[in-house]
Amino acid sequence: MENKEKKHENHHQHHHILSTKMALGIGGTLLVLTWVTVTSAGIDLGRLNFFIAFVIASIKATLVALIFMNLKYDRRENAVIFASAFLFLAIFISLTVTDLFFRGDVYVKGPLVAEVPSAQAQSSLRNPWISTPALISHGKEIFAAQCVTCHGSQGKGDGPAALSLNPHPRNFTQSEGWKNGRKPSQVFKTLREGIPNSPMSSFATLPVDDRWALVHYVLSLGPSVPEDAPADLAKIGMDPTKQNGGAEEATQAQSIPVELAIEQMVKEESAQAQ
Repeated sequence: MENKEKKHENHHQHHHILSTKMALGIGGTLLVLTWVTVTSAGIDLGRLNFFIAFVIASIKATLVALIFMNLKYDRRENAVIFASAFLFLAIFISLTVTDLFFRGDVYVKGPLVAEVPSAQAQSSLRNPWISTPALISHGKEIFAAQCVTCHGSQGKGDGPAALSLNPHPRNFTQSEGWKNGRKPSQVFKTLREGIPNSPMSSFATLPVDDRWALVHYVLSLGPSVPEDAPADLAKIGMDPTKQNGGAEEATQAQSIPVELAIEQMVKEESAQAQ
C-alpha cells in the first residue's frame, strides 16, 4: 500500500497546472499571429509569403505543443522524440520546396517534340480575335472545366482555391488591374504565357481555338471590350491580312515534364552507347 501511495505521489508531480495569466497570454499571442498571417496573405511578397506563413505556423505549433500540450514540463526524452519528428518533417519540406521552386520545366525542340502530344498550333478560325456567340458558348464550357476552381463560377476570383492563392485570382467582371490588358490579344498572351511569380500558369497546352474561345468568354463577363489594333495582334504573331491570322505558334518550343525529358535523354544515351 505504501509503494502505491508513493507511485501515486510521483505521478502527480509530473502534472503542471497552467495559470490563467499564462493561458490568456499564450491565447492572445496565437490570435495576434493568426492576424499577422491573414494580413500578410493580402500583401504580394512573391515567394516570401510562403516562408512567412510557414514560420508563423511553426511558432504557433511550438507554443501549443510546449504550453497547452504540457511538453515544456514533460520528460526530456519525450521532448527529444517530439522535436525529432519536426526535424525530419523540416528536412522533407525543404527538399520538396527546393524541387518545386527551382526545377521548372524543360523546353525542347527536335526529336523529343514528336513524342509529346502537341496542341493545335494554328487557328481554324478566319479572325479568331473577333468574338462570336459560338466562341463564347464554347469558352464557357472550357472555363467550367479549367478555371472555376480559382476564378469562381461567375469569374469574380472567388473560387474554392482563391483564398490560398497570392495574388488572388483575377476578377473578370472588373476592368481594372489586368496585368497584360483587356484586349483579346492581350488576354490570349496571358493564356499562352501565364503570369510569372503568380499562380496563373500557361495554358499553351490547350488548342489555340480553345484559348481564343476562353478569351472571348472571359471578356464577356466584364465591361465593354477594347478592340485590337494590328500592332496588338502582331505582338502575338497574328496578321489580320493573312488566312486564320497567320498564327506562328507552331514554331514555339514545347514545355514538357522533367521526368519525360530525363527518360528521353536516358534513351538517347543508351542508343549512342550501343
